[in-house]
Amino acid sequence: MLGMLPIIAGAQQQQPPKETLRGDGIVTGIANGAIQVELASGKKWIVYLPDSPASIEVEGQAMLSWLKRGMFVSFAGVFDAKGNAQADVNDLMIFQPNKDTKLGAQRDGIAGANKELFGGTKNPDAVPTARYLISARLMNIKDGKMAIAAPGFQTVVPLADKVTIRVKSNDPRLVRLGDKVNVDAWYYTAQAQLMKAKASRLKFIADKPFGYVEKPKPKKPAKKEEAEVKENQETE
Repeated sequence: MLGMLPIIAGAQQQQPPKETLRGDGIVTGIANGAIQVELASGKKWIVYLPDSPASIEVEGQAMLSWLKRGMFVSFAGVFDAKGNAQADVNDLMIFQPNKDTKLGAQRDGIAGANKELFGGTKNPDAVPTARYLISARLMNIKDGKMAIAAPGFQTVVPLADKVTIRVKSNDPRLVRLGDKVNVDAWYYTAQAQLMKAKASRLKFIADKPFGYVEKPKPKKPAKKEEAEVKENQETE
């Protein structure tokens, strides 16, 4: 029995040879737990998603109409000591929080530098207005104003007429056909002909803004209608 241990250990250490698959491509198919990618070379691969959501990045921009209650937003804004916004917000990010995310207001990169801003202990160094980085949950958007909330405060901020909305997420459900993707994956050498790989990391760039709706193309007149129009033109 003991004499078999080296043989078993050697068998466990032997792994089938692998190859790497790296490059840029376009998403041409989406399935549960996998995507089809057409690489720059023209070859199409089935790529299975990474096991960890943290290894998936989805970036892009969004239309204001796409925003919904419960999303997490981050932006820089100027506020007075009572937490009232002093300027329109023209740039914000929709993000996906993780265990390290700290919701709230940060001034000069230091959380809680001005506690009087949204209540709490008075800070003798408080100034009438200050620039803060806000990370909070979206509560409502109405009449060009955005209501947000985070532990310890809630406020309403005005949005600029033209606001840039960026999206950064780890949610593969946001991926759509036509999106660009950078692939870092692997496959077993002996199974290369299957054109299937397991992703270690995937980064997607949205082809169109989230919430964008294409305008329907004008319909071409039917052939019968075209003939009637031509006939009327000839008789005139």
